[in-house]
Amino acid sequence: MRRLLAITTALTVLAPTAWAPIAWAQTESVSARPDAATVVIYRDQPVDTVALMEQSRQPWNRLDREGLALIVETRTVDLPAGEGIIRFRGLATGVVPQSAVLEGLPAHVVERNADFDLLSPASLMEKSVGEVVRVVRTNPATGEQVEKAAVVRAGAQGTVLEIDGRFEALDCSGQTERIIFDRVPEGLGDQPVLSVRTRAERAGRHTVTLAYLATGLQWSADYVARLDPTDGTLDLTGWLTLANFGGTGFPDAPVQVVAGTLRKDAGTVPVEPLLRYPRNNCWPQGTTTYGSGLEPTYKQDRMEYGPPPPPPPPAPPVMAMRAAVEDIVVTGSRIARQGELGDYKIYTLPEPTTVAARQTKQVRFLEREGVAYERLYRAGVLNADDESRPTEIVLKLKNEESAGLGLPLPGGSVAVMQPDGAGGVLLAGQDRFVDKGVGLPVRLTFGESPDVRVQTRLVKSNRTTRGALTTARSEVETTVTNARSEPVTVELVAGAAMQRGFRIRSQSLRSRIDDTGYPVWMVTVPANGAATLTAAWTTTD
Repeated sequence: MRRLLAITTALTVLAPTAWAPIAWAQTESVSARPDAATVVIYRDQPVDTVALMEQSRQPWNRLDREGLALIVETRTVDLPAGEGIIRFRGLATGVVPQSAVLEGLPAHVVERNADFDLLSPASLMEKSVGEVVRVVRTNPATGEQVEKAAVVRAGAQGTVLEIDGRFEALDCSGQTERIIFDRVPEGLGDQPVLSVRTRAERAGRHTVTLAYLATGLQWSADYVARLDPTDGTLDLTGWLTLANFGGTGFPDAPVQVVAGTLRKDAGTVPVEPLLRYPRNNCWPQGTTTYGSGLEPTYKQDRMEYGPPPPPPPPAPPVMAMRAAVEDIVVTGSRIARQGELGDYKIYTLPEPTTVAARQTKQVRFLEREGVAYERLYRAGVLNADDESRPTEIVLKLKNEESAGLGLPLPGGSVAVMQPDGAGGVLLAGQDRFVDKGVGLPVRLTFGESPDVRVQTRLVKSNRTTRGALTTARSEVETTVTNARSEPVTVELVAGAAMQRGFRIRSQSLRSRIDDTGYPVWMVTVPANGAATLTAAWTTTD
C-alpha cells in the first residue's frame, strides 16, 4: 500500500480570523465534492436494530456522533503554482479531523487546518461586524416596507447597527425587522471544511485520495430462521442494516462492513462546531429567554435574517416507516461477499449502493438452506420446593460446514418462523446472540413451552461449618412432565452450578458439561409421560 501523507498530525481547529493574513492572500482552489467515495462501516459491539431505530426517533439522540466509518474519497483538485490553499468541502458531517490522510498531492504541505465555524444566525452576525448589510422594516399597521443600508457595529451578544450615522439596537424599532446579507462572511459554512496550504513549483490538475474517519454511520445484523420440523433443518437468511444518521449522503458508493469487537479510542469523535446564540433583549419587544427568534433563509444569491418559517406538518406514520428502510435486496445473486481483515471479518456489498443521509436500508448477506438444528427444552433445578413451571424452548445449531453453516456469524437478532399447518408460517419467537466464529455453537432461546413442565421438591438440606468454611448440601427430586404427543429431550441445570465450590455428590442420571460450560442432565421424557431426576450437591461459602 502506498504511503499516505497524514493531514492531521498537526491539525488545528482555527477560526478564519486566527490565520496569518498572508495565508489567505494566496491563490485558493476549492474541491467542492468528491468524484467518488468508498464507505467502510465498523462497530465496537453488536447493535440492536430495533433499539437503534427507536433511539433515532428521540430528539437530541446524538446518533450522528456515534458509530464509526472510514470514508475514502477520490477528488480532482487544481494545484496552484507557488503558495496556495486547497479547500476540501463536502466532507461527511461527522468527520474526525485528526484522522484524515491525503495521498497523491505533488506539493509541499505548509499548513493544515480544519474550519468548524458553522453558519448560524449569531455567527453570521458576529462575522459581519464592520460589513454593510440591508435592513428591511415593515410597518405592522400599514404593511409598508422601508429598506436602509446599515453597518453592523456589534454582533451576536446584542446586535448594534449604524444607520444614517446613528446607532440602533436590532429589534428596538417597534417594527418587524429583517437583515439581508449579500454574501456569507469568509470562514463560515454549512459543513466542516478541511484545508491545506501548499507550495508547488508549477500548477496542475491532479487526482488525490482523501481518507478520514467519520461518525454517524452504523450497521447491524438480523436473521430469519425458517424451521422445517419434518427433517430437523432450517433455512437461515441474514440481513445487514446500514444506518446513516449524519447529514451527508454517499451516492453509488462501494460499501463494506466489518464484524468484530473493534476497540475505539474515546477521542475519536468529531469536533464540536462553534455555536453562538443571538441575545437581542430589547424591552418590550425582547424576552427573557435566549434567542431573538430570527433564522437565516436563502434567496437566490443572498441571505436574509428574519422570522423563521412555520414548521412543516408532521409526516403520517406510514410515510415515516417508509423513510426508515429504503431497499431490501432479495435476489440471490446480490448477496454480500465475506472476506478477511486481519482478525476481523469484512462483508462487501455485491454492488455500489446509495447510503443516503438520515436513512437506513437492508441488504442480504447470508443465505443457507438445510441447516441442521436440535430442538430441546431447558430448565433450572432449584434447591428449594417450587411450583410447576414451563421449560424454555431452545434451538441448538453447530456452526460447522457439516451441519450446513461453517461461516462467521455477526451477532444480532434472530426471528424464528415455523409452519402453521395450513401452508403459512408464524413467528415462534425471537432471540439474540453475540458474534460467533466457525466451530462455535449457536444457542437460541425463543419461548416457553406450557406442555413441558418441571417441578422440584427439596428432599433434604443441611449446613456444616469447619473453621471459616461453611458447606451447604442440598438433595432434590425434580419431575419433568410432557403433555406433547411425541417424546422430548429436556436439559436440566442446577441453579447452584454457578456458586462457589459447586460439586455434584450423587445423581440418578449421569451429567455432562454442555456448551455453556456447566454440568447438565439430559432427560428424555416419553410422550404424555413423566421422568424424574434425583441429585445432591454441595456449595461452599
